[in-house]
Amino acid sequence: MSNKTKLIDPSHGLIRKCIKKPYAAGALSDLSFAVKDNIDLANCKTGNGNPCWEETHTKAVANAVCVDQLLTAGANCIGKTQLDELACSLLGMNEFYKNPINTKAPDRITGGSSSGSAAVVASGLVDFALGTDTSGSVRVPASNCGLWGYRPSHGLISTAGVIPMAPSFDTVGVFANNGQVLSKVLQVLLASVNTNSTTNLTINFLDDIFANCDFPIQQIMAPVINEITKVYPGQHVTYGKIVGEPIDSSWLAERAWPLIRSNLWSTHGSWIEENMSAFSPNVAYTFENISKRVKGGSRANIQGLLLETSRFARKVRHFLSNGNILCFPTTVDLAPKHKDILNDFFVSREYYLRTMGVTAISGVSRTPEITIPLVEYDGVPIGLSFIGGYADDLLLMDVCDSLKNIMGTELD
Repeated sequence: MSNKTKLIDPSHGLIRKCIKKPYAAGALSDLSFAVKDNIDLANCKTGNGNPCWEETHTKAVANAVCVDQLLTAGANCIGKTQLDELACSLLGMNEFYKNPINTKAPDRITGGSSSGSAAVVASGLVDFALGTDTSGSVRVPASNCGLWGYRPSHGLISTAGVIPMAPSFDTVGVFANNGQVLSKVLQVLLASVNTNSTTNLTINFLDDIFANCDFPIQQIMAPVINEITKVYPGQHVTYGKIVGEPIDSSWLAERAWPLIRSNLWSTHGSWIEENMSAFSPNVAYTFENISKRVKGGSRANIQGLLLETSRFARKVRHFLSNGNILCFPTTVDLAPKHKDILNDFFVSREYYLRTMGVTAISGVSRTPEITIPLVEYDGVPIGLSFIGGYADDLLLMDVCDSLKNIMGTELD
């Protein structure tokens, strides 16, 4: 297949229309949505962010289960949104398509890999959108674009009809402009109405992450913490205090990333190697590096990482089961500017590892996370994340919704 750039003009993030009308009136009537192009829509190609993938795969024969849930509840689907190649990036930049615009900060990236889903919601083209989140692919672009973003408890939302990336970490997530819409969508996808109370909860500010943030984020988050503690009791914690071991976000990133890349290679390694020339240069470089590391690693090393992360996950879930909510900035960096994404950005991988040290908390512990757009710095949105106990997704939604009145803080 030719590696020529395939240009569509999806500045708002939509790359193909594929209308799916609602099956009946319901809780989501009058709401529209779009889906990331690794989620199946019947009789429509699922491109997975790469023209070669699209050409070598047939049309989907059915909608993904999560799409059918939304159509059954009355929502109207308008089509597919852009993503990074095979969903393997946090940047939202794909050389085969024009990059979707971050309408809140046009000189900065949307973030990825669910870049188009974030863009269509931020631009007002739809009311909400589905993305996938393996290592931050909903939460990071939601934070960058000033949106509400949700990663569910692992396994609570069906991934049937979704192209896997790293199945042990994959989830279907949601973008929305406000908590009211997000709450409605969650109640449909989770097939549940929350009955738990938000009283007797404690917000735990994870100091490791706050301390690791760029100074502008640290500066603007200080008054936000004070406002939150007016609504809920608050305390400061560290990774070490939660798990009883001297660890930090770097420890977590260095263990989560090898597990994700091993999972990815088990899923798509053969296809990637057969079609390496079909990827853009930076993505091909990433995949070649992953191949070397996976093939050069040992089974014992992966088993050791699994044991360490499983122990971490158990302790985090135990902590959260006792009425505790974790709170921290969704990313430790402001959304990077387009002009700063050069080749050495991909080679160093510093941005990825710093980000994954944050996003891997819920990924490893399999717990729900919601990021909300509480603040901006010089016009650049900054998300604040909250993690709750496993299967407490709707309770977490209620907690986040109760904090919406403190939104709107900005510093220059």
